[in-house]
Amino acid sequence: MASNNESGPQVPGYQVSRRSLLKGTGFAAALAAFGVPLAACGPDSGGGSTTEAAKSVKLPTYVEPTKPQPQLAGNAQGLMDVYASFPMDGPKTVAGPVGDGSDFNVLIMTYGQPPPPLPQNAYWQLLNKQLNLNIKPLIVPYADFATKFPAMVAGDDLPEVVSVPLYENVARLPQLAESQFTDLSDYLSGDAVKKYPNLAGIQEAGWLNGYLNGRIYGVPKSDPIYTVQIYTKTDVIETAGANPQPKNLAEFKELCKAVTNKKAGVYAFGGGIGDILQMSFGVPNKWTANSDGTFTSAYEHEGFVPAISEMAGMYKSGYFHPDTATMSKVQRDALFRSGKLAMMQDGTRSVGIVADDKDVVFGMMVPFEKDGGKSIYWTGGGAYAMTMIKKSASKARVELFLRVMDYIAAPFGSQESFVMNYGAKDSDYTVKDGVAVLTTRGQREQDLGFAYIAGGPQVLCNPQGAPGVDKANYEWQEKVVPMLLPNPAAHLYSQTKNTKGSALEQQMQDAITSVFLGRASASSLTAAVKTWKQNGGDAMAKEYAEAAKKAG
Repeated sequence: MASNNESGPQVPGYQVSRRSLLKGTGFAAALAAFGVPLAACGPDSGGGSTTEAAKSVKLPTYVEPTKPQPQLAGNAQGLMDVYASFPMDGPKTVAGPVGDGSDFNVLIMTYGQPPPPLPQNAYWQLLNKQLNLNIKPLIVPYADFATKFPAMVAGDDLPEVVSVPLYENVARLPQLAESQFTDLSDYLSGDAVKKYPNLAGIQEAGWLNGYLNGRIYGVPKSDPIYTVQIYTKTDVIETAGANPQPKNLAEFKELCKAVTNKKAGVYAFGGGIGDILQMSFGVPNKWTANSDGTFTSAYEHEGFVPAISEMAGMYKSGYFHPDTATMSKVQRDALFRSGKLAMMQDGTRSVGIVADDKDVVFGMMVPFEKDGGKSIYWTGGGAYAMTMIKKSASKARVELFLRVMDYIAAPFGSQESFVMNYGAKDSDYTVKDGVAVLTTRGQREQDLGFAYIAGGPQVLCNPQGAPGVDKANYEWQEKVVPMLLPNPAAHLYSQTKNTKGSALEQQMQDAITSVFLGRASASSLTAAVKTWKQNGGDAMAKEYAEAAKKAG
């Protein structure tokens, strides 16, 4: 997403726990807390990659990773495997040495506090030993990335290795990759990737995010397909005598009314719910690919304005906390935990964050269609980040880089993945009843962020969370998978999107916020969409159509 500092409602200080970031789902969506469309979010909006890639070079050959038997099995449609705990005696997946004892300078964006320095960081020390490297991270806080990264590019100050969160929608990323980063196609395309078995275990949806200008420039950190959902404080809802699983919009509004108790300081929501409402109105996932080959924006769908109008009406009815316009995510999470918010729309990763509090009672609402018909659910782009190496690197350095990525991308259940997840015994984790349990120190040291720059399929495994949370998430996913609706423009390249997309989305987000808070009428969105189309939306539609035609 281009920015989380929108005018009007803000979502500052977003904090992500180590477990939720690695094992949860839908990261980009977690940042869409105010309910605006996710069209600004990275590759899912077609902002960075191109379908010319499939014609220029082959996708890396996929080789399914060897994995332990799950408690609950996932599937190829996106349902995730569930495990009770992380195996501590898994197989090795990396043969031979990884590094050569040299420095490994890497830019990483993180969401927590700066990690403890190397002399006090057992996790960091262990990674240096395992990889035979001197990892030297340049850590950029999430709040600073949007300004610091372009400044580093302009000043030619980027380190050798750079990990870019894809939802940041970096301007002119294809051009930047071509001019400054190594084309990895000869190393990774087709069967060449089999030299790095764990990279071969990354799904196609992840690799598509590493394609720029028809070539492979980055190694992805895969993301599951889920975006946002509504968490329900089921004890609060039960006390109100309401139904936590509404089947249509009318029942949903009844739920909001029932749980709102202003005298007790209890409200239905503390942040926008625009994404969920748009899905309920049948608004497509960013774009529609028409039968004649043209593309139409979701903003032009007949359900878009009514969905935002409904959200505004619910705000006017008092169902939203009075501090909604200025509330941070940290504040909203605290109010949810304490029962002052009965529901919240957030990314599906947040189940891990909420579950870190073992005493919190919560559930997950299944998407509904406004009239009780067939529901839809927007999918995400398939990757959280991609990691690249500078063009100045020698062949030996590129191969070292790929060996490091291969180690980090080791699948769940392997020895290497256990190291990435849990670090050093006694310092970072202890063993209780045969289960590895992260210490407070271990959680802090994970803020190094090195584990989040490459990787394949993720799983549901949160042994330190609330009892049954992984099973509940799995059951929610089972219901949602049949509703999945992809974005047809995902991974199609649009030059207009690449250069003007952030500004265009900011315009629409501002318009949505104004309507939501009652500062403008819902009818003003019609004019906002018209302006959006004139300033670049129509050009994006044309470019997506051209890209889709070339892709065949």
